[in-house]
Amino acid sequence: MSDLDKINSQSGSKNFDFTNFSQALSTNPEPFVKLFLAAGALIIIGYMFNDYHAKDQRLHARMSQEQEKLEVVSAHDTAVMNLNNFKSSLPAKLSDYKIITLISDYAKSRHVIITSLSPAESKDMGLYNVVNVSFNATCDDFKEMMLFLRKIEKSEFPLKINSWSGNEAENGRINFVVEISGVIFHI
Repeated sequence: MSDLDKINSQSGSKNFDFTNFSQALSTNPEPFVKLFLAAGALIIIGYMFNDYHAKDQRLHARMSQEQEKLEVVSAHDTAVMNLNNFKSSLPAKLSDYKIITLISDYAKSRHVIITSLSPAESKDMGLYNVVNVSFNATCDDFKEMMLFLRKIEKSEFPLKINSWSGNEAENGRINFVVEISGVIFHI
């Protein structure tokens, strides 16, 4: 048995003796209370740090989502601005009636008389319509006829002279036939 006592005495230093601990606690409790408070404070600080870290991660995730939303809104605003710039670069809106009125106004300003006018024929090309108008006209001199045709070509509207032909009548007046195309955008 002495071997057993020897083993117990050697392992006794390794075993925790509750009786000695309770005596030390009752005689001098201050260090143990400080140790207990320090351990409690560390545990509370650990929980607070974990809570702060979790809230910080959620905040960063939300800020990232909001930043993505702002980028989408900014891209949308840029696209709308580019579309509006594109639309403003297109020629002024034109209609079948306006083409005929415009040609009549140009004719009056250059002393050209339109003797007959064919109705406008419109052809849908998808994003735009092509409107063709043909008319017969007469004027007193060649220069006025050329200035009239040039005014049509230089119009702020998308007009194009496809063809024209003319001749001089016996009375000196110039008779001519013109075919014009105009573009009407659907945008």
